[in-house]
Amino acid sequence: MFWCTWKSTALLLPFLFFWLSGTSVQAAASTCPAPVPASYPAPVVRNGFEARLVATGLKKPRGVIVDSNGRLLVVEAGKGITHMTIKDDGWPCLSVEKTTTIVSMSDLNHGIQLSIDGKTLYASSSNSVYSWAYDADAIRVSDEKSPKTLISNMTNAGGGHSTRTLLISRKQPGILLVSRGSGSNIDNGATDHSSGISQIRAFNISDPNLGTPGGGGKVYDYPSEGWTIGWGLRNSVGVAEEPNTGGIYSVENSADGIKRFGVDIHEDSPGEEMNYHGVLRFPSSTPANQSSSVNQGQQQGGNHGYPYCLALYNSSASPSFPSLGDLKTGSQFTHDSTPYSIPFLPSSDSSSTSSSPQAKPINITTSDTSCSSTNFIPPRLTFPAHTAPLDIKFSNGNGNDNQSLGLGLAYISFHGSWDRSTPAGYKLSAVRFDTSKGEPLEASDSTNSLVDVMWNRDVSKCPGQCFRPVGLAVDGQERIWMTDDDKGDVWVLKQVGEVKDEEGADGGSGSGNVNGDSDSAAAPMRAKRSGSCAEWLGVGMSAMAAVIGSLLFAVL
Repeated sequence: MFWCTWKSTALLLPFLFFWLSGTSVQAAASTCPAPVPASYPAPVVRNGFEARLVATGLKKPRGVIVDSNGRLLVVEAGKGITHMTIKDDGWPCLSVEKTTTIVSMSDLNHGIQLSIDGKTLYASSSNSVYSWAYDADAIRVSDEKSPKTLISNMTNAGGGHSTRTLLISRKQPGILLVSRGSGSNIDNGATDHSSGISQIRAFNISDPNLGTPGGGGKVYDYPSEGWTIGWGLRNSVGVAEEPNTGGIYSVENSADGIKRFGVDIHEDSPGEEMNYHGVLRFPSSTPANQSSSVNQGQQQGGNHGYPYCLALYNSSASPSFPSLGDLKTGSQFTHDSTPYSIPFLPSSDSSSTSSSPQAKPINITTSDTSCSSTNFIPPRLTFPAHTAPLDIKFSNGNGNDNQSLGLGLAYISFHGSWDRSTPAGYKLSAVRFDTSKGEPLEASDSTNSLVDVMWNRDVSKCPGQCFRPVGLAVDGQERIWMTDDDKGDVWVLKQVGEVKDEEGADGGSGSGNVNGDSDSAAAPMRAKRSGSCAEWLGVGMSAMAAVIGSLLFAVL
């Protein structure tokens, strides 16, 4: 009798264990919030990544950063800066717990950064850069209505290209980079360095008296102060510092509606560009030794060609590219709107040889030799035309299997085309980097440098039924936060496994079969059993069913 009772009890123990386990997992699963529903068809996420929509309904969310407490700060263009507290129950159970408007300022439109210590917040309008003291614990800024003005005089005539991207250097603390685009499609003012148009400039903001409220402090004049990181850059909205070598990279939106010798080539050229600007240094310092083969020994402050020269992307496009000659992907060429009649003007600060950009006269002619690397710095990589790259952020290597192989990723958001017969872009992609050299793995003439991470299933429906990525932030857990100013969304993505070659949004090498097996744009895709939320509930139920089956077999 005792034996039978013990045996029955023993047989029931696994059932009770899994019942209790299932109950606890079910309780845990109930704390995982339902994904936010999307208003468009489910995007496709590459094998090895998962994605989740965490917020919607924002007003044109643009730049995004992560503060010292792991919370988001988002610029809502025309509104101000929003703080988002993230409820984190383990991947993929992330949701927005609370939103707080910490700055109400309608002229903010894109740029946002935090100081390295996380205590100073910076943001930009089309004309100025502002700062506030920031308290991450209290979720507030000091003097919300009266910030310090640090840099001014950046408004473009006619209002064209109004965003001003900000970057705080991690390698050179106290240095702020500010990118300003052109005022029009082909802006001849960019030929004059003293205009400040189509440039990335750096400013020393470590002076405590800078921008003191009440007019007692210094305010930098953008065109004439600071120093040049690069110019001849039509509109470099994304700017980033490679975390290992400190090299500065930018992604540039190139020109629209271009003709060459009377032939309309705008469908496939010029391409969008990734440009390299050397390692950041103060103007008086000696250029850093660079192991990279990219523009080895290049001086920062060089001219990248706009508006004189633009970069070829597709040499085999139809109609054929006029007078192709020896040009290949990444080669710079002249075009029908090249300002031949305007002389190349030297730098206004040419008296300082250490900070002067290229200041020699250049004889611009219809010959493409005018656009050679002797005169202008060519792009490091060239991307499909009109895909509109708006941000670039590097992975930090935490938990990234590629790090042990000396590989890193630079994530790039492609906002998407508006002037192309077949839409292009509308995706998040990555470029693979050699971390020891701080440069892309692909050659400069590659047309396969992009690894697509998340894209729309049918770009023919874009932009109406598509996500349009803008700002990116990579946090300490290698999660990628991404804004969408068209739909008012915030996404979060994470690499959860090996990234394999397959076909991406635009096909081509390095990109097999379109993946993504979820019918919901909000659901995590290609989910792995990570021990979180409802993933393990199915495991527990299966095990319980097996135990019940064993019990029935024993009884029968």
